[in-house]
Amino acid sequence: MDDSGDLELQAVLRSEFKDAGLILVGGFTDAAYWLRITVRAPAHGGPFELRIRPTFLDEVALYEPDAARPGAWLRRTTGDRHANPDRPVTTLGFLMSPLREETTYYLRLKTTSSSLLAVRALGPADARADDLVRELSHAIYLGVMLSMAVLALLGLINLRSRLAAVYLLYLTTQTTAFVALNGYLAHFLPAAHAQWGDTITSILVVAAAGTGVLFYRNVFRDYAASVLGVRVLDGFLLIFIAELCLMGFGQTGLALQINGNVVLMLGLLAPVIAVSMRAGPARERRIICWLVWLQAVAVTIMVMPLLGLISARVEWILDAPLGQGVVAAAVMCAILHQRTRGLVEARRHAEMEINMAHSLLDAERKRAAEQARFMDMLTHELKTPIAAVKMVFQLPEASDSARRYALTTLDDMDAVVERCRQLDLLQQGRFTPRREPCRVNALMDEVLASCSAPDRLRLATGPVCDVESDRHLLKIVISNLVDNALKYSAPGSDIDCHIERREGEGQAHIRVSIENQPGPAGLPDPDKLFEKYYRSPHAHKHTGSGLGLYLVRHLAELLDVRLSYDQVHQRARFTLWIPA
Repeated sequence: MDDSGDLELQAVLRSEFKDAGLILVGGFTDAAYWLRITVRAPAHGGPFELRIRPTFLDEVALYEPDAARPGAWLRRTTGDRHANPDRPVTTLGFLMSPLREETTYYLRLKTTSSSLLAVRALGPADARADDLVRELSHAIYLGVMLSMAVLALLGLINLRSRLAAVYLLYLTTQTTAFVALNGYLAHFLPAAHAQWGDTITSILVVAAAGTGVLFYRNVFRDYAASVLGVRVLDGFLLIFIAELCLMGFGQTGLALQINGNVVLMLGLLAPVIAVSMRAGPARERRIICWLVWLQAVAVTIMVMPLLGLISARVEWILDAPLGQGVVAAAVMCAILHQRTRGLVEARRHAEMEINMAHSLLDAERKRAAEQARFMDMLTHELKTPIAAVKMVFQLPEASDSARRYALTTLDDMDAVVERCRQLDLLQQGRFTPRREPCRVNALMDEVLASCSAPDRLRLATGPVCDVESDRHLLKIVISNLVDNALKYSAPGSDIDCHIERREGEGQAHIRVSIENQPGPAGLPDPDKLFEKYYRSPHAHKHTGSGLGLYLVRHLAELLDVRLSYDQVHQRARFTLWIPA
């Protein structure tokens, strides 16, 4: 180690060297490091490559014996401040030609960044394989970062998430810093401005750390972590701003050293802050907490050798940024997944509530329309009869026919009210069949005896048996069909009623048919006949509710009675099939 940085090669040749291990770990220092390496020539005797990592080192000078001048030394340099078009893509290095079976070389390292250096001598085939493996791993890493950028962008668009925007910024600086730290930036800079690579890389390193703190600050704030912990992160953000100011004043080495220590402290503090999270689903907090702990381990492993706090025994320590970057991506992926799932569930719940509200609104509209239609029917059907009754009773001397007309009108009004009452009972589910043995022809006799024109009914009945049914409800069904036939048949025409026993499909039935010749109202529409409030266009001169056949259909279903309507030779026929 050259503390002054002024040693010449001749003085170095006389100095004592100690084993540096597989990787030189020197931390941040103003000193220069000298390394003596001995390389055995390849068996085939051809050239080999001297590979030096990492690529963010400012200057590495190679001293090799001059074959043309014994005792003299040739000097070549590489680093992120030097243009070297022949260097490999992802490492620093030199193409070498062996002078003898074993050759000793000297390397001088002087950098403002961490003095972390690994050297390998590889044959051409091994060097190409090493490049391929490293470039493949970098491509996978960049693919993961690009996927996460797309995911964060979708989260920003769909969730309007501030956290997604901050993560997108962090991802951008993290990825560009990774590209610069692994030497890709040098291949895009003009040779005359190769030193810009060192400046840009240093700025990106600080920016990546600062945006990382900003990201985790927003994560912890969203999940209600310790207020003190969030305030500490705010302090770290101020430190990163100070680091950029130091770099502006030419103190890049000091700024990077402070940056490394802050990142190390963040790796130690972040798990503690993560444990204090209190908001959000418990499962989501556990996932984030475990990922933060995992990233803290990756950050610690990466930073401690950079600060010279521990020696690195394996070369993969140089690729630690890969691990911590992937873990950060996993943290955001978990958050976005949970939030997207929460948004989907909330949206599904909202859609269910909207659909329920629409259903309730439709039901309310139907109910309002039903009430309006009912009131229209009731007003229309009762207003005229009431006026007729009033007129009759206002006459000084009403004739017997006028009084009979008034009584008939009152009966019609009573029938409308009764239909409405029965419909209300049906809709409330208060019609509960009480099955008992009953004889259909006896029910028919009762209906005929109580109807308005029993002399117009012609009943034909054959041998029948008792049926198990609700006598009261079955009587309502038959009575409504008879009243309907009387009301809408031709004046003075007969109504044919038939009762008979029928066998079919392994089941015996009592068949009840009521048939009439249509009057001025004509034949009804078979498709609308059993609809609520339906009345033939020419039937409105008769008082009625349009509820009779609607009630018949539903009571028949309640009694397991099959109801049908047919038009036979221009006559209307209603048929009941009652299980016997």
